[in-house]
Amino acid sequence: MSTQNTTAADYTTVPLDFPQEAGGTPSNRCLDWNVCEELALHLAGECARVQAESDRSVRPVDILLKSYRLVEALGWGEPPLLRWVVRRVAALLDWPLPDIARPV
Repeated sequence: MSTQNTTAADYTTVPLDFPQEAGGTPSNRCLDWNVCEELALHLAGECARVQAESDRSVRPVDILLKSYRLVEALGWGEPPLLRWVVRRVAALLDWPLPDIARPV
């Protein structure tokens, strides 16, 4: 897992599947993506730690679902952005995707 220490200035680095706000500007989309990518990288580390410290009865999909619900309850983003974050965490960890995070 690699981290990104600088804010991307190139709008082409934003993944095509990253949600776009209606009427949003490319610079805002880039900023949103950088924030979400940082959150995903952080959550990936936390989720991996939780799995390593838990018994094997805890499924990765349940850890991701709990993470989604936590960041949602904390108000850390709109649902489309949070779904993307969970999809990114699942991809980073090569874990199955919970239904709540599937693209709509």
